[in-house]
Amino acid sequence: MAPILSAPPIAATQEAYPPGGRHDNDFADFRKISVLPTAQEVASTAAPFLRTSDVIDDPSTENLREAIYLDNQFRLIREDMISELRDEVQIALGKQKGKKHRGFNVKGMRLVGVDMGPPERRTQWGLIFEFLEDLPQLKGLSAESRKAFFAKKDGSKMFKDQSLTCLLIDGEVVAFPSIRRDESLLSQEPPQIILTLGAQASVKFMLLKAKSTNNFQLLHMNTALFSFEPILLTLKRMKELPLVEEVLFWKDGKDVGMLSNPPLLRSRISKLSANPGLDVGALLGLQKSIILDKAQAKSLLSGLTQKLSIIQGPPGTGKSFIGALLAKFICDFSDQIILVVCYTNHALDQFLEELLDVGIPEHEMVRLGGKSTSRTEPMLLRHQARSHQFSRGDNTLIDQAKRDAGTRADALEHLFDQFLSSSLRNEDLWTHLEFEERDYFEAFQIPKSDDGMRRVGKKGKEVDKYDLLKRWRAGGNAGAFSNEPNVLAAQTIWRLPKDERKALEERWTQEIIMGQVDLVYDGAQRYDETQDELAAKFRERNIALLREKRIIGCTTTAAAKYASDIQEAGPQVVLVEEAGEILESHVITALGPSTRQLILIGDHKQLRPKVNNYNLTVEKGDGYDLNRSLFERLVIKGYPHHALVAQHRMRPEISALIRALTYPDLVDAPKTKNRDDIQGLQDNIIFINHAHPEDNNAAIADKRDLGAKSSKQNTFEAQMVLRVVRYLAQQGYGTRDIVVLTPYLGQLQTLREQLQGETDPVLNDLDSFELIQAGLLQPGAARAGKNPLRLATIDNYQGEESDIIVVSLTRSNAANDIGFMFSPERVNVLLSRARNGLIMIGNSHTFTHARKGRELWTKLITMLKHDGHIYDGLPVMCQQHPDRVAIIKTIAQFDDECPDGGCSESCGVKLNCGLHVCPSKCHRLQDHSKMPCPFTVPGRCVKGHDQSRKCSEPVPKTCRKCVKQAKEEADRQAKELASQRKRDEEEAEHLRKMKEIEDQLAQQRELLRYARRREDQANEIRLKMEDLENAKAAAERARQAKADSSDRPAQTPPASGGASTPTPGAGTLPPPKPSPSTNSPDKNANPSGSSSQSPSDPPNSTSPDTPFSLSPEQRRPSIYTSAPTTTELSPAERDWDYRKRTQGVLNPPLDIIMEMVGLETVKTQLLGILNKIDTAKRQNASLKDERFNITFLGNPGTGKTTVARQYGKFLSLVDALSGTLDVRSAG
Repeated sequence: MAPILSAPPIAATQEAYPPGGRHDNDFADFRKISVLPTAQEVASTAAPFLRTSDVIDDPSTENLREAIYLDNQFRLIREDMISELRDEVQIALGKQKGKKHRGFNVKGMRLVGVDMGPPERRTQWGLIFEFLEDLPQLKGLSAESRKAFFAKKDGSKMFKDQSLTCLLIDGEVVAFPSIRRDESLLSQEPPQIILTLGAQASVKFMLLKAKSTNNFQLLHMNTALFSFEPILLTLKRMKELPLVEEVLFWKDGKDVGMLSNPPLLRSRISKLSANPGLDVGALLGLQKSIILDKAQAKSLLSGLTQKLSIIQGPPGTGKSFIGALLAKFICDFSDQIILVVCYTNHALDQFLEELLDVGIPEHEMVRLGGKSTSRTEPMLLRHQARSHQFSRGDNTLIDQAKRDAGTRADALEHLFDQFLSSSLRNEDLWTHLEFEERDYFEAFQIPKSDDGMRRVGKKGKEVDKYDLLKRWRAGGNAGAFSNEPNVLAAQTIWRLPKDERKALEERWTQEIIMGQVDLVYDGAQRYDETQDELAAKFRERNIALLREKRIIGCTTTAAAKYASDIQEAGPQVVLVEEAGEILESHVITALGPSTRQLILIGDHKQLRPKVNNYNLTVEKGDGYDLNRSLFERLVIKGYPHHALVAQHRMRPEISALIRALTYPDLVDAPKTKNRDDIQGLQDNIIFINHAHPEDNNAAIADKRDLGAKSSKQNTFEAQMVLRVVRYLAQQGYGTRDIVVLTPYLGQLQTLREQLQGETDPVLNDLDSFELIQAGLLQPGAARAGKNPLRLATIDNYQGEESDIIVVSLTRSNAANDIGFMFSPERVNVLLSRARNGLIMIGNSHTFTHARKGRELWTKLITMLKHDGHIYDGLPVMCQQHPDRVAIIKTIAQFDDECPDGGCSESCGVKLNCGLHVCPSKCHRLQDHSKMPCPFTVPGRCVKGHDQSRKCSEPVPKTCRKCVKQAKEEADRQAKELASQRKRDEEEAEHLRKMKEIEDQLAQQRELLRYARRREDQANEIRLKMEDLENAKAAAERARQAKADSSDRPAQTPPASGGASTPTPGAGTLPPPKPSPSTNSPDKNANPSGSSSQSPSDPPNSTSPDTPFSLSPEQRRPSIYTSAPTTTELSPAERDWDYRKRTQGVLNPPLDIIMEMVGLETVKTQLLGILNKIDTAKRQNASLKDERFNITFLGNPGTGKTTVARQYGKFLSLVDALSGTLDVRSAG
């Protein structure tokens, strides 16, 4: 970084050393120069090319004047920006001793990706860097805490969105990217940050270096790039200068350009010209009368008739009011759009409020930018109703642009991933040599065999085409190919030493990587083009809105930032407020192709525009004059202008000072006279003279202080200022009435620190202390409406005013050095801010004996002495006892002479309690009727507790200690009650859950019973169907038997003892028993209506229509232990049937067994087992020790296996068996 430190700030002159060639960002055409500096430019020791301001008046360059003018404005503004960047880099790297870098300094990062925002909300491209180490503030925090950190006050100030940074690689500045704040990335571990570089020329250089190092360093820059970049970009876009004849080519003796106004406006101008004293309010249709003096009328007429008009107004003469009237005339009597431009947001809001006051409707005005006051907030662009709607064609273009953006974003990500992951391979080098280094490519070619044979190397491995290249890169010779023609022809290449080969390889590597960088950069630019297209399309809505307004208000920076939109709206009039403190480049960039009128309102005798580089200022005297405004340049040149003369701000004693020093023609308006004196002081203008020395504040530099390396502070003055302010507050003045000014940032910081550390109740709340003291305001309400005391530098208070101004001049030294306080413009601002009272604290000897500026200060101090305004301390006076006066020279004297704002006498007034008198010393408060008595009155409660109280407080109805004890007891009981209630609730909840579970259990059991019943019903149907099929088969056999018998001859039936009848139990079914005839009923019929019949009865003796209840054919086949003689239900079957009907018991296997004929003993035993199992279940008894083994005995074919199988199913269904049912049969 040494070259940065040695770079001279300013060029010599000029055409002998023309622009171009100093570095990669130096061109003869300024439009080719990148706004931000490149790495080469920062490191360059060559002085930049700059011209002095007199070049625009040089007759020899008149034909090139416009081009030279734009060129020089660009170069001067840019040099002002770069000089500040250089200083910041030097401070951050510790090259400037005694100064501390205010901002982050991240060492160690690596490039990990590219960012273009989420697909639904694309942004310009940026690079993602990952920190090699965690941030100290985030170490040990959880993921949630890391995210929360950046939402809090301290974290929100780190890595602010759009803030400028400086990126260094290996200690070398390579780029100045801006931050795109993404808290989700910043909170990662390790953190990641997005940097946007746009189209900076140094992007490629940075990407190239990023392939070989992680030694990145990121510095936070405080340079306000946002105030430079829009201006510089607008200057680059300007091809010609509007109103160029007035701005550049006017000379003495030449008439000013006049406007051709519309008829309606022209008629109003004629009336005003004919009678300057007419009522302008009536002319404009206002409710109030406005009568102008001659100077005001002339200024107004010039602003309405000239292409370029200049209205100069000393402090307090109402410049802004004349500007508001001009805007009102143009709005009411023409259709022109006015662009109102101010340097600061404060000045802009003040002027827009003036426009509201003269009757311009709020809906006809729009304010660009983000800041506002309560009155101007509705004018903000974001609060305007949008009337512009995109057409179908517009939406089609937008959709297409979004698709293009997505495609190009994907392509850029792919290119960047390739770039990050790429390494130098033989294939890449081979391709590069083929197209860029043909001689080397030929030298490394493997010769082809004429006979088609393949060449092999060691171990028979085939030689690949990169073999010679690899040998050369390793530092070897061509080996077996040494005698090949192409190798012999390239002996120079093969004889290169190893270090030269390495150098060549590194160069080729850089060239290959540069090719990849070019692809990435070109892809990024193509992607950004789509974003620009989309942004331009969406800006059409803003442009349409601007065209609907009559007033467009913005700062000079916003005018440049929104230049394209403003120019599309086409304002014809540009009105510049406080033009004397605005850089010329800021004014001309506000002009557009449609501009036909420029109105400059200001005062060139107040402070000039602010610049960072002292070497470029008028005060330095080198001729660059960057801080000379267009307003001042034209006035010095002699351009016709009009000045206002009547001031309406200062009391005559104060205006007399600036009248003698700066404005000899200034007069006092009637309302400035006969004002009340400042309470508690002997004088309205006071200069407190002292000899306490200043000291340096090395941490801060005031760049306008002749290039001083440190700012100044004065501890005595800071302490005295705060005590003066406290005393004024005791007189009834608040923050709306008092402002503290100082020329130096160091003293401003000292005042703020002392005020913040102050515990004095008066200084802590100037507005409310007296009200609290008088009992008219509660402390809580006072804190809610608390306003801070206004502290400001003189330079930042231009254009504002206050009733009382307290000034700390700060400078006090043996060398009589007053720094930039020699400036008459600064002194003019200092003296002209106060309306009623001016108190200055300083060392008059230092100022009157200064090497530079002594004449000015000697004249001022002499006037003050002559009028008796110089004191050795603060001249106080008691308002209650006017004869009691004092000069307060030290801080301690305030407590001795006027501790409460009056004098040292006791107040003595009896308070409203009638018992005590006011304990204060003499003070301003006269009415003590509401003042609370501060004395303590003793007392005790019935239990003996102390009940001392303030006298002003009522006697307490209760004892706080007794109440506290009662409350503690009540709290204890409440806790016990709450605990019991909690236990009851828990018990109730337990019972509720148990009931809920039981209900669910019952429901599940019912569902199970229902399922079982459905299954039994299905089984019943199946079994009945089987019985039906059996019956049908039996009937069919009977029919067939009958048919067969009819075909055979009749046979004599055998005798009863001779023929054998099939025996039941032999495996055949018994014949069906016929039902008795209805005519001859059997006396022994069973309840079911069936009757016994001998097995020898013939089968055809039963009528087919005779009903029967249960026949052997309808039962399950079984082996009878005895021949059944009836179908009546057995006891076991009746028992089982009863259970099913009354208890809803389901058990299909038991149903099947019950349907079998006989087996009464088995059925009874099974019911007994079922009873035993049910009883065990109801008693929650275990069945694991129970044995349900049964042996079925019977002859072969008697159905033992059938019964056993159903028995097993029965046990499984009643959960008496665990596991699966295993049925085994021997045959």
